[in-house]
Amino acid sequence: MIIVLKPHTSPEGIEEVRRHVVEMGYEPRLIQGVQRTVIAAVGDETEHPSLETLKGMAEVENVVPIQKRYKLASREFHDANSVVRIGQRPIGESNFQLIAGPCAVESRQQIMETARHLQAAGIGILRGGAYKPRTSPYDFQGLGEQGLDCLAEVKEELGMAIVTEVVGVTHIEKVARVADMLQVGARNAQNYHLLEQVAACGKPVMLKRGMASTIAEWLSAAEYLMVHGCQNVVLCERGIRTFETATRNTLDISAVAIAKQESHLPVIVDPSHAAGYCKLVLPLALAAIAAGADGLVIEAHPHPLDALSDAGQQLPSQSFRQDIVEPIRPWIQLAGKILNPCRTLGCGLN
Repeated sequence: MIIVLKPHTSPEGIEEVRRHVVEMGYEPRLIQGVQRTVIAAVGDETEHPSLETLKGMAEVENVVPIQKRYKLASREFHDANSVVRIGQRPIGESNFQLIAGPCAVESRQQIMETARHLQAAGIGILRGGAYKPRTSPYDFQGLGEQGLDCLAEVKEELGMAIVTEVVGVTHIEKVARVADMLQVGARNAQNYHLLEQVAACGKPVMLKRGMASTIAEWLSAAEYLMVHGCQNVVLCERGIRTFETATRNTLDISAVAIAKQESHLPVIVDPSHAAGYCKLVLPLALAAIAAGADGLVIEAHPHPLDALSDAGQQLPSQSFRQDIVEPIRPWIQLAGKILNPCRTLGCGLN
C-alpha cells in the first residue's frame, strides 16, 4: 500500500502515521518531497489488517493499493497462462474450446438429440441447465434431478464432457456427481457463500460475470473460488446490463482483453446471452475470438422455436457445424489456437 499524506504534514504527523503502520505489522518506507510525503508500507496484506483504515486519520489524504485484491487470480501471482481441463479437454493457452448445448434440459429426447447433433459437428463439451434460475417464478425452472439424469445418460452413451449450472448450495453434491465443470451463473456471481461451497467440491468452475459486475468484482469472485481451493476456474464474459435495448445484454469485448491482461485464467465468451437473438451470435463470437477469448459457449437446440427458455437466442443444433464451427475455424487459426483439442485422443478440428 502507498499512504499519501496531506501537503505540509508536520514531522509529528508523519511520525504518528508511521507508528500506526508499524503497529499494524508493516514496514514503513518514507518518500519525502518538497510539499508532500508518501509512506510505502511493505508487508503481506493477507496476514495483517487493511491499511485502508488509515484513511480516517487527519494527516492522510489517500491510501492506494499497489497489489491486486485478486492475488491468486492475477498475473502478479502466476504470469503464465493457465490451462483448465473439462473432462479430457483442455482450455487455455493455445487450446480453444467450443462448448454448446441448450439453455435447459427439457427432456431425454431433446438433450440426446442435441448432443448427437453437436458431437457430429465436433463438439466434445455439452452444456445444459438442469436447474434454471429464472427472473420470473412462472418461467420454466428446469427438470432438476431428472435433468441431471438425462445429462448423465448423455455422458455415459456419448462420452461428452458436461457443464451445468449450480443455483444453490443444496444442489452442489448432486450436480458434481454428473458435471465435469460446474457453472456459476450471472445471478450468483457474487454469492460468496455459494462460491466457497462450490470451490470445496473439487470440480473445475465456469464463473460467469455478474450482469452489473465490474471486471475487478468479477476477478474478485474468481479469487473466492481460488482461495477456497478451486484453482481450475474459467472466466466467462456474457454481457452486462446497460442502457442499450437493441441486445439482451451489452457484450463487453474490452473485458475479454482486460481479463486476459490482468489474469492468467482462461477467458471464454457467451455470445448467446449477450445477443438474445440468434442472428447476432456469430458476429459476436468472431469479435470474441479477435479479442483473445480462449473459447465460446453457445446455445443450440434441435427445435429452437419450441424451446422452453431463451428460444430467440438458440441456434439449430442440426446445422451447428455450418452455422458456427466452419465460420469460426479460420479466425481461431489466425489467433494461433487449436479448435476443440482432446488431450487423450490428440484430436482437434484443425
